[in-house]
Amino acid sequence: MLFQLNIKNMALIKELNIEFEEELNVLTGETGAGKSIIIEAIDLLLGGYAASDLIRDGEGSLMVEGLFLLISQEKELINNLNSDIEIVDKEGVLLIRREVNKKGRNKCWINQRLINLSTLQEIGTFLVDLHGQHNHQSLLDPSKHIDLMDNLGGDRIIRNRKELFDNYRRWREKSKKLFQLLKDKEENLKKIDFLKFQLEEIDKTSLVKGEDKALEEEEIVLKNAEKIIETMEKANFILYEGGLEQSSVRDFLNEVSADLGEIASLDRRIEKIRENLKEVGYQFEDIVNEIVKYKDKINLDSQRLKEVEGRLNLINSLKSKYGSTIEEILEYRQKIFQELEAVGYSEDKIEKLKEEVKSLEDLISTISHNLSINRIKIAEDLQRVVVRELEDLNMKRCQFKVSINSYEDDNGIEIDGKKYKIGPKGIDDIEFMISPNVGERLRPLARIVSGGEVSRIMLALKSILSEVDQVPTLIFDEIDSGVGARLGEVIAQKLKALSKKRQVICVTHLPQIACRAGKHFYIEKYILNNQTGIKLIDMRGEERIKEIARMLDGSQMSEITIRHAQKMLDR
Repeated sequence: MLFQLNIKNMALIKELNIEFEEELNVLTGETGAGKSIIIEAIDLLLGGYAASDLIRDGEGSLMVEGLFLLISQEKELINNLNSDIEIVDKEGVLLIRREVNKKGRNKCWINQRLINLSTLQEIGTFLVDLHGQHNHQSLLDPSKHIDLMDNLGGDRIIRNRKELFDNYRRWREKSKKLFQLLKDKEENLKKIDFLKFQLEEIDKTSLVKGEDKALEEEEIVLKNAEKIIETMEKANFILYEGGLEQSSVRDFLNEVSADLGEIASLDRRIEKIRENLKEVGYQFEDIVNEIVKYKDKINLDSQRLKEVEGRLNLINSLKSKYGSTIEEILEYRQKIFQELEAVGYSEDKIEKLKEEVKSLEDLISTISHNLSINRIKIAEDLQRVVVRELEDLNMKRCQFKVSINSYEDDNGIEIDGKKYKIGPKGIDDIEFMISPNVGERLRPLARIVSGGEVSRIMLALKSILSEVDQVPTLIFDEIDSGVGARLGEVIAQKLKALSKKRQVICVTHLPQIACRAGKHFYIEKYILNNQTGIKLIDMRGEERIKEIARMLDGSQMSEITIRHAQKMLDR
């Protein structure tokens, strides 16, 4: 509820502090005394339009501050608006402050935290319903009508709504994933053939790591085979074979070894030299054997050279496409293989997701259909009760209808062979419609022009919906416009009954309403230092009796009027 309201430098108000009660609070005063300024201040506090001409003459800015005390349910609703911060503290205290300067600039705070105007407006819809010529009327917002209807349906409807919301959210998430997979599949189909071609091109070469290096070495040898053979044969001739005209190195080594053998007995050191020469001879034999073996292995086959060159050309062709080395080509091959495997996995995933989406669609369809049936029943009951309430409020031929519509949509949910547009609350689009006067067509509540009609219609609806409507504070302005004594008594009774469940603040000229208030404020103008101001008087005792008498009989109060006022208050 709105516990305290502070206003500073707004219109005729220099400074004003008001403490409201939980039940029925009334504001009375002479016409033009400034009661509407209080309502405008609350409207500003809730994010209403702030014109710089509202600032009191001679001042640079105005300030409106409101202290709200909320119960746990109201705290949860407001805190759910923003998961990043706890807007309402654990004690349920919500302090809102708004300042407007001469340039029309706004500053808004909630519990000392600076916020933007749109956040304030959103929070305001959960705090106060202001009925009259103002914007903060939740029942004039068609998006809230479906919630009020469902709340009237009780726990069963609320459970169905929650079940629908949870499954709708899952359906949306899975449908989004399915759409993305199908989109990816379309794009993949364009490159699958290309990937398969690449994979086949790499696989048919049967690449082996290091193969290119070995082939390059073999190619060099094959290209120079004749020169290598010629050189090796010459080396073998010189080192080992020799001829008639030219002895080989081996012959000379044997000759030297024999000569040394003849003189070895002369000196032990010569024997040592001869032994070393034998070792050299053995190594010499090994070298000659290697030369012969290498020579014999050299292939002069031109066909093999062509095969090597062809293989190298093939490998180099793959290198130009897939990597600078065989290792990189094989890595690329593994990558495209995994991509092709992923496509196959996606197919399985698509089929599984299709099944899950279809299952959720069937469930959502069933829940939505059941909700629609129940809403039609609730609407019929609500229409009868609202018409009866409006008759009590002297709107005897007023028509009230709950408009329930659903719209076909090719991308929606199928129910009974047709596809309907679906949302988290079902397939129904609900709006309260009204025709206040005979001969007028039904129109949305938001298009009602008369402030008095708005207030009375809202009073009727709030009286019915008070158990399920979660806005804690109701403000009625102009509710007694053009109302006589009999109807005033009815309105007063309904306001009093409503104030047992919600805080009610009412600007009124009717004594029937004023005398039922738990808190009665009288507003009057004063002049100080050639400047007009407004003051607020908390009416009690004799002062309150006189104010009720004034409301009954104007300024010409009599003893009879005062006694009548006393009786009204006593009653």
